Amino acid sequence: MENISRMVSASLARNGVEPSFDHLRLEWSRWFRCESSFSVLLAPSKPGIFALGEEVVSPGGGSKRMLALFHISETDDVGMALGRLFLPGNPLRERLDEGRCFARYTVIEDSTQRQSAYKIFQRWMQQTAESVSGVGTEPSAPFAWGMEVQNKNKEGLAASRYAVPLPSGF
Repeated sequence: MENISRMVSASLARNGVEPSFDHLRLEWSRWFRCESSFSVLLAPSKPGIFALGEEVVSPGGGSKRMLALFHISETDDVGMALGRLFLPGNPLRERLDEGRCFARYTVIEDSTQRQSAYKIFQRWMQQTAESVSGVGTEPSAPFAWGMEVQNKNKEGLAASRYAVPLPSGF
């Protein structure tokens, strides 16, 4: 958790952002497998932020298990938002159905704090994606941490790079 705390704090300091609350004190749930709508039944019906990660093999070809963070979202109802991921037509449903995805959440009742925390994590994901890929990304573009990141080279062909592994504690 210290690594992620330092990275987020350093990122905020570089951009002159002073958070209105201590985002380091958020109480995240444990990662849990997110393979069907039944797997998210115990998520609370409270406002908060949730993150989705996909299990991947480490880039070095070893057998080390890693999670590639690919989605983070803020919502007024964590349980309902996670349940909606499995509705027909949801673009993430197919990925979740493969059974390699995990989720975690944190409850943040105050809407101002929730939106502030969400912006902090979005900015952190965007800056990390840019530093890993060397290419700027759109703020809403999905980011895979520890997962192969696809970029277009000047000929328009997909060029891939591997991101760094997800820090422990997130």
